[in-house]
Amino acid sequence: MIDVQRRTAEIVTALVLLAAIVFLYIHTYTFAPSPMRGYPGAAFLPRLILIYAGAFTAIWLAGLVFWYPAPGTNSLIDAEDDRVFEFEYRDYLITIAAILAFVFGTEEIGFEATSFLVFAVLLYSRLSSIAMVVLVSLLSTLVCYLVFVLLLNVSLPLAFLPAYINY
Repeated sequence: MIDVQRRTAEIVTALVLLAAIVFLYIHTYTFAPSPMRGYPGAAFLPRLILIYAGAFTAIWLAGLVFWYPAPGTNSLIDAEDDRVFEFEYRDYLITIAAILAFVFGTEEIGFEATSFLVFAVLLYSRLSSIAMVVLVSLLSTLVCYLVFVLLLNVSLPLAFLPAYINY
């Protein structure tokens, strides 16, 4: 664990988010163009979302840098607001690894297996027994399948469920 001030953690988080938003926005230029002239292509909605996310993150960062007082200055803000907290980097790294495994694993081994494994890894340290981890991971995967594939008709790389569930 690392001791970090809240203000520092928020500034670093905002900068990392802005960098990710810029990277993703640049990545949208690789999306397919519109099949019909005059209509927005596949990148329209992601770009719109990224622009709004970038604007709100920039406002948040500006508020932290310009309006939020630096530690040690006299202010009306309670001293508790800028307390030092323990940053648990182990859980942070496990979460980042799970997200990357989901992004890259979905295409390789399918949505169902990847979702189940990611849920199981994230729940392993939080639930009391292995049976409970397996049960909750399985139910969570089925709920995600039902919502995204059956209800919303989202095309996901599936490996197992289409063979066992008829709809």
